[in-house]
Amino acid sequence: MSFENTRIFKLMKNLETIKLNRFSKFIHSPYFNKNTKISQLFDQLHNDIRQGNAAPSKEELWQISGFEDEYNDLKFRKLCNDLVERYERFIAVEYMQEDKLLLSNLLVNAVKSSDNEELIEKHIQKASTVFERSPDHSSDYFLQKYLHDKTLQNLKSNYEKKEDIKNFINDASYQNLSTQLDAYYVIEKLRQAIDVITWSKQYKMSINIDLGMAQGLLNEERISSIVSVKVYWLIFQILTIDESKNLYYELKELARKEINSFPKVEQAEIFDALFSYCVRKGNEGSTEFQNEYMDLHEWGIQEEFILKNGVLSPTSFRNYVFAGLRLGEYKRVEEYIEKHINLLEGFRQENALSFNKARVAWYKKDFDNVLTYLNQVNYDDVWYNINSKIMLLASYYELDEIDPLYSLMDSYTAFLRREKSLDSKRKKRHFQFISYLKKIVNNPDNKNQMIQLKEEIIKDKEVTSKDWLLEKIDELT
Repeated sequence: MSFENTRIFKLMKNLETIKLNRFSKFIHSPYFNKNTKISQLFDQLHNDIRQGNAAPSKEELWQISGFEDEYNDLKFRKLCNDLVERYERFIAVEYMQEDKLLLSNLLVNAVKSSDNEELIEKHIQKASTVFERSPDHSSDYFLQKYLHDKTLQNLKSNYEKKEDIKNFINDASYQNLSTQLDAYYVIEKLRQAIDVITWSKQYKMSINIDLGMAQGLLNEERISSIVSVKVYWLIFQILTIDESKNLYYELKELARKEINSFPKVEQAEIFDALFSYCVRKGNEGSTEFQNEYMDLHEWGIQEEFILKNGVLSPTSFRNYVFAGLRLGEYKRVEEYIEKHINLLEGFRQENALSFNKARVAWYKKDFDNVLTYLNQVNYDDVWYNINSKIMLLASYYELDEIDPLYSLMDSYTAFLRREKSLDSKRKKRHFQFISYLKKIVNNPDNKNQMIQLKEEIIKDKEVTSKDWLLEKIDELT
């Protein structure tokens, strides 16, 4: 096996440059790594990755790492595993440094074993300041705050005078501890329930959701007034209550105000809940929520909720365009395409631009431009291939280009039959479209047959571009 296929090489190669450079500092710190062979192995791999070179062979790396004896595969694999282990320590340290609440608690607990009251007091005050200034509304905040205050009580009881302890350990402090612990429990219980509900809907499973003691705590003002509890309680409700439009808008307003006080993972959870609700209602035919979908999508780009490392997926891009076109928001869609096409990965931009401009032209009934833009699409991507073919067929029909229309129907049928990457359900939707279009083209003057065909199409749940087919039949009858 080539060394480039090993775990450590792939791990290092996939690191961002800034992260790889920080790992280098970690490896060369004598506190974290005293093994020079590990350092030498890392340096060689780091240099190869930075220069885009292929990794040397294992035997060459064995010598580069400082071994003088004959190559031993077991020992070399142990060295590679040791480098992986150093990386695991590195990311743990990085995580701890980034989580200020966790770091504060670790520092306070670290000085517990010290008899130095000045050091203890310093870190008590420092940690307290961190918690006071934290804008965090996550469940982890309440857990860390509980652990902080509990540690604080124990520290004070160990070294402060009895009268000071009495002032610190009182009813108010107990209630605060209780609230923090209860808030953490309720939020995590709701998050777990939301995950289970989402999975059950996705996989069509029936799962009984029981909030247990969290349900009773939600009735208490001290818990229900907490922002993060409100947020997750609203998400739970819009997933479980049929008539939940007002709850959606309440959640949206709260999220707009408070979402940046949640960690990135939970920001994504909140945004996804709003987004999924809009998609569901939009698919049910709600124009109101198709508009909401577009507004949320634009907000998601602005706040980077729907971007991954600054990149927008082609699917998200297309879905926005399609939603806007269904609403007749042509200008808004055209502005969106021009403004955000650069958010797609570079190699995807040309195809996405041509295809989506073709789709805009198709909705505007500018069929000549549909053909112009589709001629610029690269059909190596099967998704673009099949969806472009549908627009081409429709455009030939609209332009009364009957010969190209018949030719494309035949070639497209042959393509669908031999294309193995398409599942049978998707193939059927496109086969049905071709079949119905042929009947429309072959019998345009037979009104009775067109009426029967319309009824057939209405009942058919496995056909693409159903609305356009029905529109063409209505024009003939």
